[in-house]
Amino acid sequence: MLHGVRSDGATGLKQLEPGWRVALRYADAVTADGNGVPDELYLALAAEWDEGQIVEITQVIGLFNYFNRFNNALRVAITK
Repeated sequence: MLHGVRSDGATGLKQLEPGWRVALRYADAVTADGNGVPDELYLALAAEWDEGQIVEITQVIGLFNYFNRFNNALRVAITK
């Protein structure tokens, strides 16, 4: 699933179910500015996922953003 997204960009996203597409758009928005998630995006997310799932999605986004910032600050080399 992720290989298709990485290799095809937007075309690869079309292969995903609507819930996953909106979750990835939400992840991009939260990463850019957690206070700037548009209402229409949040409503689209809420149409696909329940409250508990949205909390879990947001926790994963936050955790991985933290890992990236932590590792970048310490200049940790990316491994394969």
